[in-house]
Amino acid sequence: MRQANPPSAEKRLRVAVLRDRYQSTFMSPRTSRHEIERRRFLPLNLASSALDGVTVAAPGLPVDLVHAHNRIPLGASRLIMSFESALPRRYAFKEDNTIVRTMTNAIRSRRCRRIVGMSHFARRLFIEQHQGAPYFDALDAKCMVRHPSLPLTDNPDTLDLSEDGPLRLVFVGGHFGRKGGCAAVRIAELAHERSLPVHVTIISNLEVGEANWIDPTTEGFFDPYFELLKLPTVSFLGTQPNAVVHETLAASHFALLPTFADTFGYSAIEAMADHTPVIGTDVCALPEFVEDGVNGLMLPMETTASGAWAGENYDERGDAAYARRFREETDRLAEATLERLTPYLHDRTALAPLRKAARDTATRMFAAEPAGKAWDDLYSRVAAESLDEDPKLDPAADVSSPASYAEARGAGSA
Repeated sequence: MRQANPPSAEKRLRVAVLRDRYQSTFMSPRTSRHEIERRRFLPLNLASSALDGVTVAAPGLPVDLVHAHNRIPLGASRLIMSFESALPRRYAFKEDNTIVRTMTNAIRSRRCRRIVGMSHFARRLFIEQHQGAPYFDALDAKCMVRHPSLPLTDNPDTLDLSEDGPLRLVFVGGHFGRKGGCAAVRIAELAHERSLPVHVTIISNLEVGEANWIDPTTEGFFDPYFELLKLPTVSFLGTQPNAVVHETLAASHFALLPTFADTFGYSAIEAMADHTPVIGTDVCALPEFVEDGVNGLMLPMETTASGAWAGENYDERGDAAYARRFREETDRLAEATLERLTPYLHDRTALAPLRKAARDTATRMFAAEPAGKAWDDLYSRVAAESLDEDPKLDPAADVSSPASYAEARGAGSA
């Protein structure tokens, strides 16, 4: 990709942001003082899933720098890479080969000026991936964290905590199995059996199985959970427009994300933006912004050193033992959720501080305006750097996102 001459730090830049699904909107400025060109890229993964981690940007006007997410663009002469988990994405390759080396060399190069994880969990995975490599220090020197962002409306919390009726929980997630949809409907089933005032809404296209790296793949595993969608304590809405999702979140007492594996959990921060506290598992990135008893409820799971679910094993997903482990963990999470909900079943006013803190979390950690300025400032610094020098973080400017909501409160800003 052609690049314009190196600009001054104050110049309005032309930045090519590669449109990688919807994630790039969370990991780039929503509005910018620079000229942002949302550029298409060649979907090499359609030719082979093994090429998911690499791409070529569509041609266009010369730019000052390229910002890509997950897919490493070949030929970019000044690059910022953001990512959600592994970088490079080499899932199809257990051994090094020419493709893996090409992707790794691209992010090792001086042309790649920053590597930005969307969470501290992502950064831990990145360190785990490259630890011990002879080039590790060079990668670590330019790896930082910047949380996703989303636009916030000024809508007040309109949920009436004095009204009668069931405690309303909502699960939002296309990947039904991986994100905890099975636990969500089991919560509804247990509540129905025990005559507890709980109602669960499911917004999902019910995608399960082989396409999701953590789902059991034994035949018929998810059928009993799909049957639970017919319960009187469940409302199954299928897929819905984003506006309907937000309306449902705002009208719910809790958002459910009892996930087994989530590189971030966008539905959780969207719920918080709508004043709705989250019931989540303490895996992956969720502990970075859900604080138990403050802005939501956290369900413990056994985790690895990086923070992933310890029961995950891609190569065993078709085994009966893996299916049993997944089912048992689902049941445990459902029981634990109902136990944690006990104080709120008959006293909805106890939710008021959690709802306030949930919205405060969205404002402090994920608001689009300060995030956009942070990206803009990073673009300016990177564009002004000499490609003859090794890239490294600026301690005074390349500040990582807070590691937790408590840290964000302590710092007074996101």
